[in-house]
Amino acid sequence: MFKRLTNFFASWRGVIRLNKISKSGIRVAFYAEGNVFKGFLAPVIKAFTTELNQEICYLTSDPNDTFLSDPPHNVSAVYIGWGSAMIFSFQTLKFDVLAMTMPDLNLFHIKRSFHPVHYIYLQHSLVSSHMVYRTGAFDHFDSILCSGPHQITEIHEWEKINNLPSKELYEHGYAPLEMIMAGFSGCPKKPAPIDKSCRVLVAPSWGAEGVIDRGAAPLIECLLDAGHHVTLRTHPQSMRTSFAKIELLKKAFARHPDFEVDNDTSMFDSLYEADVLVSDWSGIALEYAFGLERPVIFIDVPRKVNNSRYTEMENIPLEVTAREQLGVILSPDKLDMAADLVASLSKDQKRFAEQARKLRRKHVFNLGKSAKIGADIIKKIAEKQKRS
Repeated sequence: MFKRLTNFFASWRGVIRLNKISKSGIRVAFYAEGNVFKGFLAPVIKAFTTELNQEICYLTSDPNDTFLSDPPHNVSAVYIGWGSAMIFSFQTLKFDVLAMTMPDLNLFHIKRSFHPVHYIYLQHSLVSSHMVYRTGAFDHFDSILCSGPHQITEIHEWEKINNLPSKELYEHGYAPLEMIMAGFSGCPKKPAPIDKSCRVLVAPSWGAEGVIDRGAAPLIECLLDAGHHVTLRTHPQSMRTSFAKIELLKKAFARHPDFEVDNDTSMFDSLYEADVLVSDWSGIALEYAFGLERPVIFIDVPRKVNNSRYTEMENIPLEVTAREQLGVILSPDKLDMAADLVASLSKDQKRFAEQARKLRRKHVFNLGKSAKIGADIIKKIAEKQKRS
């Protein structure tokens, strides 16, 4: 209770500070839900504030966000929390531009400002825009920085069938993928516990139909019994919605020497160490395959659908079409086959690496250059907004 009160008052102090910053001449703001989501913005923020030497205001709902205690050069960081202060802050923003990775603008409690702010969405996944996101998740943004051509095609089609005004769609790219690839080049891989075993990363999405909620214990048990090392990488949202089930998994396998849990999705060590990824409909599957060029086992749970109207569109989601090319699909009724699949896939990594590179070239913009390109786009939008 004391912590909640402390955060409440801190968030309203942030509102007061935010008002002062908006009068100081800073015209561009970024919003992150917290440290985990900051990673999607950080490369663009760094390019914007260092290479372009532009000042920004950085809004966060996480009291432990590291930008609050140690803000980078040209960054004024402000805590606004999750409650009334956050709602008020969004409704009264006076910046020319706000860039964010949180979808659903104007659909729930987070509304557009009363003032003429230009809203930019930066992708926090490589997946398509029309199945896993809620209906209308991007309708109220002015500009969208797209990770690949599939998102541009999908958003244009969605605008057409719903008679929506056209947004500005930019060929941006996906900085987290570049970070995975850059870090991997200098990261020595841990060996598996024994020669014939593999290191397996189980990284499901969150939601009622995901591997966690449908029961991950038999899968993990099968892999461990076969001698494989297993790391369970939890989605941040799963820690909120499925905390009890995750705790049961930890308790069930806590004493097994080849089992561990990774709760820090801002780091990539568990990805680098894995020979094979096991997932469901999580976007991490595309990042792992495209970034590390290694195979994925897709547990065939029901599709993660938050927009039931996605079937009205001709474009098939990338996360659907890419599965068979990046690994194999395994029925939830045949989890006892997972251990053998891990062994066979790890021996056939070259084939999947070639397919991953091919898909990456097709579906990812500006590989290796997206941070600077994103910063340039935001600067041009801000300049145009200021003139208008």
